[in-house]
Amino acid sequence: MKSYFKKLSSADPGIISQGIEEIEAELKIEPGEEELSLMFDALSSLFYVDTFDRPDLRAVRDEAQRVIASMGPQAIPLILARLENTDLKAELVFAQTCGLMGNKAISTLIEFYDQRREAIFRAFILYAFGKIRSAKIVDALPIVLQAVKSPSRELEDTAVRALGKICESIDPDDVNAEMKEELFYALSKKLTHPNDVIRSKAVRSLGKLVRFGFTDDLQNDYLRSKISDILGLEEGQTWDFAYLVRREAQELRKYLK
Repeated sequence: MKSYFKKLSSADPGIISQGIEEIEAELKIEPGEEELSLMFDALSSLFYVDTFDRPDLRAVRDEAQRVIASMGPQAIPLILARLENTDLKAELVFAQTCGLMGNKAISTLIEFYDQRREAIFRAFILYAFGKIRSAKIVDALPIVLQAVKSPSRELEDTAVRALGKICESIDPDDVNAEMKEELFYALSKKLTHPNDVIRSKAVRSLGKLVRFGFTDDLQNDYLRSKISDILGLEEGQTWDFAYLVRREAQELRKYLK
């Protein structure tokens, strides 16, 4: 057994870091598929560390995350294979890891989204799209927009959030007028959603559309009216009962002045 496997099982952050460095060096000589899987398994074991209990291991967990991201798209099927037997904490770190891959992850994630129909995989990929900071994430926009209309609450919720995150990274000039209209309409429909978390995410994502130049004057006027309703600014209006939604609406109001 390679020495780095033993080092990664240590409780000492310094020794763990040595093991991670050894794996990173091995990756430069392009290991085979089986060896790569073993390295991934060893590194990703650090994703399950509770850094609240072990704050001293936060740095090595982040280091492991960076090295897995350096594996690029070949790590994505390994990540997806873990999803059915992982916990929420690790799942979030896996998604962030896809985000760290940047442009390289986009086409592979889109491919797997088309292949895998199960909500657990699709929701993860939608969340990962929102973690990628690249103008090329515009390629995923049609998928995310379609997921906003999904009957699956998990996909709907994740996609509503992801739309706003994607708009932080792309140029509005790279999105045609029809798509912008569809984005606005899809999110606006969620303002009356029975779930307050989804309503709040819709308001937040609409705020990002406004901030990053995806809306026109007519749409902004419409939003002013809806925000007034949510906040109960006019006499006789009944505000949204959820403080979470009102808080997001108050934030959006700043960008509509």
